[in-house]
Amino acid sequence: MSDVVQTFVQNEGLALSLETRGRGARHVLFAHGWISSRRMWYDVAERLDPARFTLHLLDFRGCGRSDRPEHGHDLEGYASDLRAALASIDAPVVLVGHSMGAKLAQYVAAERPGNLERMILVAPGSARSLRPSPKQRAAAVAAYGSRRKIEAFQQAAMVRAVSPEVTERIVDDALIAQREHWLGWYDRGRDAAFPERLAEIAVPTLAIAGDGDPLAPPSRIKRDVAEAIPGCLFVVLRGAGHNIPIERPAEVAEAVERFGGG
Repeated sequence: MSDVVQTFVQNEGLALSLETRGRGARHVLFAHGWISSRRMWYDVAERLDPARFTLHLLDFRGCGRSDRPEHGHDLEGYASDLRAALASIDAPVVLVGHSMGAKLAQYVAAERPGNLERMILVAPGSARSLRPSPKQRAAAVAAYGSRRKIEAFQQAAMVRAVSPEVTERIVDDALIAQREHWLGWYDRGRDAAFPERLAEIAVPTLAIAGDGDPLAPPSRIKRDVAEAIPGCLFVVLRGAGHNIPIERPAEVAEAVERFGGG
């Protein structure tokens, strides 16, 4: 895609990577999931018209090109990153989040930021507490720094096979993710609970689930997200797992065009 610009948003002394693509009137902010980066959205971004959309792809602290502090690897820290990115855009924004990024999107949207116009939640994390079992946590810790184990973890979360190039991209992003990010979100973010906030969300919202998602099954997304956010639309994609932005990028891009395109 043409017109790609790399900038850094400041958040309390941290430099957060924000990659901007396109020059269109409709602004879209993409928030990635755990052990990922802005590059999770590349296959979606390539399908959106740069003359119609301006796309802003965020790297949270500890991920991608952003700073790697020892602090703030929890719900409040990452939410502050998202607030900073949103505030840096001087226009109405469609916020699109995946997994962790979608949980953070719910948290921030409940505060009713002035320029948030619409929201799309892709395989979203729950606002309820989801504490991992000791076995799950041990497996996550053991995967840190291991290309083989990270690839196996990512493949297990998906239904559709993706190209070797895309697999390499998401594995590389997990390999460079800060250790404090791996453990911080798992220990202090994933189980953070705020279900009472969802009733405060006042923007049109679309929740997208994959019918084969082992991490955020459709029944949970329907109960915890779609039925908790006023007026939220709910869609289930067949033949999709957890990594919907790379498994079904055309469908996500279509959702941005139809729901967020104005």
